[in-house]
Formats: sequence, structure tokens, C-alpha cells
Amino acid sequence: MRAHIEKVIPRARGQVGIAIKHVESSTELMVNADQTYPMASTYKVPILVELFYQHAAGKISLDDRIEFGPTDLHGGGPVAQLLDTPGIQLSVQNLINLMMRISDNSAADLILTKVGPSNVTARMQSLGLDKIRVDRTTLEMILDQSGVDYKKYGSRPLAEVREALAAVDTASAARANDEFNRTEKDVATPRQMNALIEKIYRGEIVDRDTSDEIIEIMKRAEVGIARIRGLLPEDTVVAHKTGTISGSTNDTGIVFLPGSAGHLVITVLMKDAKATAAEREQVIAEISRYAYDYFVFNPSGH
Repeated sequence: MRAHIEKVIPRARGQVGIAIKHVESSTELMVNADQTYPMASTYKVPILVELFYQHAAGKISLDDRIEFGPTDLHGGGPVAQLLDTPGIQLSVQNLINLMMRISDNSAADLILTKVGPSNVTARMQSLGLDKIRVDRTTLEMILDQSGVDYKKYGSRPLAEVREALAAVDTASAARANDEFNRTEKDVATPRQMNALIEKIYRGEIVDRDTSDEIIEIMKRAEVGIARIRGLLPEDTVVAHKTGTISGSTNDTGIVFLPGSAGHLVITVLMKDAKATAAEREQVIAEISRYAYDYFVFNPSGH
């Protein structure tokens, strides 16, 4: 399995970190798994985890309603197109579904503002995951990566933000992208992201019922289906979350193997990959398929 996977990695033409664990046998495969990578939208999993801890503590109700103001509509999701008239209110539960099912950035930023980025990072540390940190809204991440001043444009309407993004020259964008990839913000190691997903699988996030609710939410993901799920048999159940920004094409989740073969926890994170988006997704799909085949035929992990 390692030999097959290591042959695939160079096709991404960038840095690739992989963590694979067969839960039942505890067999692991780690490749570049202790380096940090931009999480992109996979960071919505740690955000969701913190939300459920605050919900359990009575700080947040899933029925709480949050209003979209004129500057709350960000790119990177259908909500920006649907809710072009500000003033609409959605429940926290609605926002969770938008954030996780279609990876909507506007919804994610409202949730992150409510729970607090520093609280997400502190929660990860309390779980023993000190290499997972959440620092910025998706809008701030996107503007930083593109070379647009967040302090100036972070509270502007979407149309103005889009104009500013379109006006960035190629050289400035390249410098901003390099700086973005060097910055240790909103990053994780594949090993620790995989450990977080395993904790969810094992029922260790808040309690069994909450962990199961997170798994059910992640099963309904509608984007990034060409990644972990891409080459698996069509009826395979996968609970996952993808992420994409700059040279990072990511996916993390649980693969439910057939019969009594068990469960795989898989995380693939990239940084500064130069291959096309389709090629990067294919790399993740092949890594996932090699792992799937190996553990279906070797459920004891040997």
C-alpha cells in the first residue's frame, strides 16, 4: 500500500501529507504526516466540534437565529447568490447544514464569529491536538491568500470585495500566495486531523450522540465527491469534509468498509501543489482506493 501511494504523490506536484488509520486493527500509514498544511475548508470540522461543545455547555442553541447583514455575504458558496437581499435570518442548525453540506463560506464565517476562533484552537489543544489551529474567517483567508487588505475590505459588501480581488496584479497575487503558504495560521498536520476524525468516530467529541450527529452531518457532504469518494464503489458510505484554497486540495473523513472489514480514517492535505485541480483530486481518490482495497482484503491490518 505504501509503495502504491508513494508513486501517486508526485503527480500532485507539491507537498502532500497523508494519514490513514484502520480503526479496528489500529494499523496506520503516515506520509509527511507531521508537517503543517493549510486546512482550507476542512477547518470547518474543528469549528463544528467547538460549536457542539458550546451547545452542550448551554452557550449556544441550534435554534438560535442569526441575521445575514450586508457584509455577511462572502464568496465561495451558493448562499451569496441566494441571499443577495440582507436581513434574512437562519438558525444555527441551518448554518451548520450550509457550512458542512455545501461548504458555504458565508455560513461558516457567521458560525466562527459566534464560537470564536481562539476558542476553537483552545478546544483542539484540550483534546491534545496542538497542531490544529483556527485563526481567521474564510473571507480573511481568501483575502490574505489573494493579496487584498482584510482590514480595508473585510467589512465591505461582496461586490466591492470581488472588485478588489479582480484588481490584484499577477506579481502581487504570487507574493501573497507564497506568504499565505508560509504562515502558520489555520493549519493542521494530517496526523492530528486524522486523530480528530477518529475521536468523532469513537464517540469522544462531547458524547456518543453528539459524535454520531457530526458523522451524520459529514455523510451528507455534497462537494468534493471526486476526492476520497472518487474511486470507491458507488454504495460506499463516506463521512467527510473537503477543503480547497490556492495549492491546497484537501479531504478528511471516515470510510465505512463493506461487511466486517471495519472503518478507515483518512486525511490527505496538500500545500503549494501545481497540478490541475482534477489531477490533485485524482491523487486523493487513488490514495483512498489503495487504502480501501488493502483493508478490505486485509481487515486485520496485516
